Amino acid sequence: MNPELRGKAIAVGGRQRGIIASASYPARQRGVYTPMPTAQARKVCPELILVPGRYSLYERFSNKMFDIIRQYTPVVEQCSIDEGYFDLTGRREPIETLTKTIRDEIRSALCIPVSIGMGTSKLVTQIAAKMNKPESFCLVPPGSEAMFLYPLSNRWMPGVGEKTGRLLDKLGLFKVFHLRDAPLELLAKAVGSYAADLKRYAFGIDDRPVVPFYEDAKSYGKQRTFSKDLSDPAEIEIQLKQMLDRLMEKIRADGKLARTVTLRIRYAGMEDVQGSESISEPTCVETEIYPLLRPLLERIWQKTLPIRMAGIKLSNIYDSSQIAPKLPLFSEAPGSREVRARLASAVDTLHHNLGRKSIGPARDLLDGE
Repeated sequence: MNPELRGKAIAVGGRQRGIIASASYPARQRGVYTPMPTAQARKVCPELILVPGRYSLYERFSNKMFDIIRQYTPVVEQCSIDEGYFDLTGRREPIETLTKTIRDEIRSALCIPVSIGMGTSKLVTQIAAKMNKPESFCLVPPGSEAMFLYPLSNRWMPGVGEKTGRLLDKLGLFKVFHLRDAPLELLAKAVGSYAADLKRYAFGIDDRPVVPFYEDAKSYGKQRTFSKDLSDPAEIEIQLKQMLDRLMEKIRADGKLARTVTLRIRYAGMEDVQGSESISEPTCVETEIYPLLRPLLERIWQKTLPIRMAGIKLSNIYDSSQIAPKLPLFSEAPGSREVRARLASAVDTLHHNLGRKSIGPARDLLDGE
């Protein structure tokens, strides 16, 4: 925390990838947004203060924030480091009082403002939370969803960024009510197969449940929301392998083995899909899981839409001490399971002693991490 930066135009990122990862509200008011190239950000806002990211600190604050929310409901779906959904259906307190309590507790514990939107669906609550940021509360009563969405710009709809918004504008579909009343054939000219989903959203129809996705005693999980929506399977596979590497390092540290991998993806329109695959024997070596990732990704990625978030979970967890190792005739041969496991453990030791940048796969260098 640096109080001297409060109220100034500051941005995080740009050091490695050359893009803005996050920007303060004063910076946004001057035209800085994510993921704008750093060079462009400096042009639109010459007084911009660029600071390096402290991602481990962000993760600690994120974990604490969601831990506070989980004190009020166990049904919490974390979408990114600072966004998520939570279901308060089972609580008896007035919703305004309860959400104020949550916001006040987060501000008191972490000194960060929180904006909350409340409604009957993910679509409505997401938009309501962003209506009057920062530190706002917006409640959309049941039955008023369509009226709430009616006058908004098409850019408020899930999956409609600036590029798609311009296509919709050219078709005369500037507002949500235009999307609602437009024929599917017209919508499809701008958004293709997403037209039917977009039309339902324009009516305020969204039946996606809040799906908790978290680590527990019987699984290891990690997810990542991308700075921009991804459409290249190879690029997404790199992200999945990076997450898997971190999970397998934790599994080895805990003396565990895993047999099942589950992938979860979220489309730009906020729809989630997932699928699982298992190997014949549990393992603590990521290279034995790698071959499952691309086929599993292709199996669940059925819609021709970019992906906003991907998550990976390892389950069917075993204690390594409970499974007798199989000893093949040439157990010390290069590439054997025993050799790969020892190599992975040696790399873990280097990471612990010298940092993660001391050694790693070449793909991490290509990906800029």
